[in-house]
Amino acid sequence: MNLTSLPVESISDTAFLTAAYRALETQRPDALFQDTHAQILAGERGKKLVEAMPGGKAGASGCAVRTCVMDELILRTVKEDGVDTVLNLGAGLDTRPYRLPLPTSLRWCECDLPVVLAYKANKLAGVQPRCVLESVSLDVTDIIARQMFFQGVGIAAKRVLAVTEGLLIYMTAEQVAALAADLYAQPQFRWWLTDLASPSALRYFQKSIGGSLNSSEATLQFAPEEGTEFFRRYGWMSVEFRSLLEEGQRLQREVLPKSLLAQLEAPEHWEMWRKMSGFVLLNRH
Repeated sequence: MNLTSLPVESISDTAFLTAAYRALETQRPDALFQDTHAQILAGERGKKLVEAMPGGKAGASGCAVRTCVMDELILRTVKEDGVDTVLNLGAGLDTRPYRLPLPTSLRWCECDLPVVLAYKANKLAGVQPRCVLESVSLDVTDIIARQMFFQGVGIAAKRVLAVTEGLLIYMTAEQVAALAADLYAQPQFRWWLTDLASPSALRYFQKSIGGSLNSSEATLQFAPEEGTEFFRRYGWMSVEFRSLLEEGQRLQREVLPKSLLAQLEAPEHWEMWRKMSGFVLLNRH
């Protein structure tokens, strides 16, 4: 499989790009959500990344849909399934603990590299989260550190929802498999929410933006042929799948160019693109 890299200097830079996209959505008169901190977090770096991306601001629609759907699934799982801890791995510049109507007793653990968390803490100094927020410096690919941290979270929690938004696609299949096994090793980790791309999605990215990409460590890799079934062998079962394409239509955001959408009238084409990318809620089985 050919690998596709984003025009960023490091994986941490994708956090600035996401924040910039969320700021663009927030500025719309028909915004799907209000992320009032996104603009200051994105900064000049985020603005430049948007300008460097093929299609520029067009990428904001897909990010807005992902944010909105994941907001909904997080809030529903916390409310209906008794989740007392959210574990946000590769959190980047996410501001959900500050903007979502979460229970004040909820424990939210955001994990990322020290440089990302330090930057975020500086920009949001004085802003109070709506729940109990813990920022933990963690390289998610560091197996020993990850296992020790997961054990600590498990001891203090009863029902944990793990979130890996925009993270897995930058990992190898072997790394995702090890992460899945480590999450499952903690009985208190009951739910896992993630986005998931198909091999077709990677091929689309390669064709549409590959020509203007720079080499970097932010390389798109994980897109399992078997889709959500990949996780079953590690103890996780898909209980809900939301298609990016369908959710984009529901939320009135075009996640694909109009020229391509016009070709999706044929049922077989629609089904392929429906499964191309989406959001998966996994449960232990």
